Order: sequence, then structure tokens, then C-alpha cells
Amino acid sequence: MTTSAEELPPPGFGTLRQDDFTIPLAWGPVQIKVTPLAEGVIRLAAPDTYQRLHGMVASRSEQIRQRAEMVGMRGEPTLFLVSFFTYEQQAPFDPSSLQLLSQGILHFQQGILPLTPEWGREQLKQQQTQSAIYLFDPTIDLQVPLEVQYADTRTRVWYQIIGTLQTEYGRVVSRAKG
Repeated sequence: MTTSAEELPPPGFGTLRQDDFTIPLAWGPVQIKVTPLAEGVIRLAAPDTYQRLHGMVASRSEQIRQRAEMVGMRGEPTLFLVSFFTYEQQAPFDPSSLQLLSQGILHFQQGILPLTPEWGREQLKQQQTQSAIYLFDPTIDLQVPLEVQYADTRTRVWYQIIGTLQTEYGRVVSRAKG
């Protein structure tokens, strides 16, 4: 797994499912999924998953650029697909309560691009997913341990995901060479 443009694996050779590189987190009745959208990660996904995630970002690239520019961000933001879900009749969620801890630095989102129409209500209905693309600091390195925090709950599952990504990166490079 890499973030360097020269070392990006070619798309179409990965086998990972989105859940293989998604960080799950539960806070009370709210289920949260945080999926990195960096090319170096999503190119390790199965072709259909790669096309869907890449297309999601590509089709919103101008909006992402504008949001990043609006907050004075230098460089390409680190993007994550964040989804909230509940099995309860309804449950509130707070989009701004999600943070990332990387290399001892707590990162707050720098912008949110809603993907679902009821995102702004900050209320989940039973079995209804609310999703958005989160923009974080460009300096976040997905090759090192990362923790996701929501309110008072934190997960370190990225530590395990890094190993999965590194293994798949080696396989993708081998498959691409034929």
C-alpha cells in the first residue's frame, strides 16, 4: 500500500471488498463506517468496488476542490466515506463528532460533502444510512496506525487493516506483472 503517485498499483487487479478496508465503530445505537478513499487504498479493491468509489470521488472532484479551497487547505485532502446507520426506530448523530488520531495529532474534519438527502437532519431512521465524504488534512498518512474517534468511543482497527492492505498490494503488483 502506498500513497506515492509513482507507486500506485494499477486499478483492476485488487480483490478486497469495501468492508476489508473500512473502519467500523459503534456508539450506542449508532453504527459508523469510515472508508478511506485514497487511490492507494481503493485500487486494492475488487474492480467493481474500485470503480464505484473512484467514480464517487471523481464525480464530485470540483465540489471537493472548492471545499478544500474554501478552508485554505494546501494539497489534496485526505478523503473518507463516512456512513451512519441504526437498527433503532431513530437515533441522532453528530457529524462533527468524528475525528481521526494520527501520529499523536487529533484531526477534525475540514469539510463535509453530504451524499444522502437527509444528512443535514442529523437524525437516523431505522435501517436508513446517511453518508458523506469527509475532507481531512492532506498530511494524514494511511500507512501508519490511525484511530477513529466518535464522541467518547475510539477504535484502533486500522492497525489490522494496514496489514491486509500491504499483503494485497504485493498481490496486486504480482498480478499486474502477469
